[in-house]
Amino acid sequence: MKNRLLCFAFAVICVFSCAFAFSACENVVPCAWVKLDMEGYVYYSSNMYASGGHHVYLYENQEASAADTYRAGYMMAITFYPRILGADTIEGVRTTTVDISRWYSMTVYISKSSSIYDEGKHIYLNGEVLEASQTDDLSSLLCLSFEDFSFVRGNPGGTLNNFVNVIEYK
Repeated sequence: MKNRLLCFAFAVICVFSCAFAFSACENVVPCAWVKLDMEGYVYYSSNMYASGGHHVYLYENQEASAADTYRAGYMMAITFYPRILGADTIEGVRTTTVDISRWYSMTVYISKSSSIYDEGKHIYLNGEVLEASQTDDLSSLLCLSFEDFSFVRGNPGGTLNNFVNVIEYK
């Protein structure tokens, strides 16, 4: 009798454990794949949170990126909040994966001493001009914060659709 009860309890535990494990697979983190489309060398970091540094860096060339060990000599940098899930490649295109499960925002930093800086340029997302929710025009850096915009989700229903959101500064 004891063995039957023990086997029954073990079976129930196994069934519930498997059901929980398989139900967890259905809940994927909604995310968007994002690419910076600019002339120069784009470096995608693996820093999950902004405390580790920016998530996307634009340099004049690959040599400038390699020489910048502290990631301070960029022409442009982008940080996503609250986090990214890392760099990725979608159909041969290098991207960063942004967690869009709750609220999200981004801040773009443009070095005023770089060749790309121009007061007349704007940030574009998928061909549409984005309006900054906050602009900080510092002596050497232009900081543009964006909160009211929408990325296209790249994994609706847990299935990859290979959509890459494109950010441009032009």
